[in-house]
Parts: sequence; C-alpha cells; structure tokens
Amino acid sequence: MKNMTLNEIYNQIWNDLKDGVKNTKSAFHYPIISTIDKNGYPSSRTVVLRKINKENNIISFNTDIRSEKWLEIKNNKKISVSIYEPNKKIQIRIIGSAILNYKNKIWDAAWDSTPSMSRECYSTPYPPSTTISKPEDIDNSLKNIQNEDLNKYKVNFGRIDILIKSLDWLYLIHSGHRRAKFELSKNISMCWLAP
Repeated sequence: MKNMTLNEIYNQIWNDLKDGVKNTKSAFHYPIISTIDKNGYPSSRTVVLRKINKENNIISFNTDIRSEKWLEIKNNKKISVSIYEPNKKIQIRIIGSAILNYKNKIWDAAWDSTPSMSRECYSTPYPPSTTISKPEDIDNSLKNIQNEDLNKYKVNFGRIDILIKSLDWLYLIHSGHRRAKFELSKNISMCWLAP
C-alpha cells in the first residue's frame, strides 16, 4: 500500500464500506458489532452490512426485534464495530450510537429492499436464543411458508442505524504499522496515532 494521506484513508474506508454492502466476499460485508448485555458484559456478533450513508455518517444492518441485540441496544445505545480485512491487512474500529428503526419510513424502506430469502429469517416462531428441542424445528416451520406470507412477519423485523462518532484505522505492515483516527461530528477531525 502506498503512503496515503489522512483524506485518502478516510475516503478509502467509506469506499470499502460501500463495497461491503453488495460484495459478499468483502470482509466489510460482515462487521462485528458489540453491545452491552443485561449483566454489563460486552456482547459481540457478526451482522450483515445493509446500507451506508457517508453524508450522515451512518451504517446500517437488520435484525430480529425479538433478539437480545435489539433489547441490549434499546437499553444502551452505545455500540462498537470491528472489521478486519486480511487481504489489505486493515482493521477498522467504529464507535457510535445506535438508532432503532421500527414502524417508521426507514423500517418500511429496509423491509421493501429485503429479498424473500432474507425475510424468511424473521418468520420463525421462535425468538433468537430460544431453547429448542432440535434444529429441524426451524426447518419445518420454514417449509410451510409461502413467499406471499412473508409480509406478516415484518413485525419481527428491525433496522438498526449506527451514527458513527469515530473511526479508528490500523494498517499492519512489517516495516511499521500505520494508524489514524477520524472524529466525526459537523466537521471531521483527523490525526495520526501511534499504532
């Protein structure tokens, strides 16, 4: 990787995020988010990046509103995101504030853009993390669902936007790692950090 300016790095982060929305082979397609659970512990999981909005510093993903992650965010809006791209040897860490979208225009638009195969995830009669007797119970419930029936499961669907407060970029290179931080508010402040 050539030496890049802070502005070039910042734009590259957003280009990688943009690519991650559609490119299932990109590490940016599968960010790891961390929330705080009901016992005060960090709780991390992989989500699928669904949308970005560079102008407003927002990245978005979908989830089941019956999930623990939805409840955790409802109780504490602070959220962090981690992405590691092994081919580029780049790590991105994001700190932000989560916004729960349910029964609003953003929620409607997110559902409308969700393909049938993904909508099926919200049709299970069991909330995520429910103890079940066997995995086939989920398979059997999906077999009985027709595509035209999927809209009734929209009530289980939620869109989460992350309003980014800061981006931390780390490039791993044997000759000397590089690290930069970007604070996002009305104006963007950029600086180099010791790796």
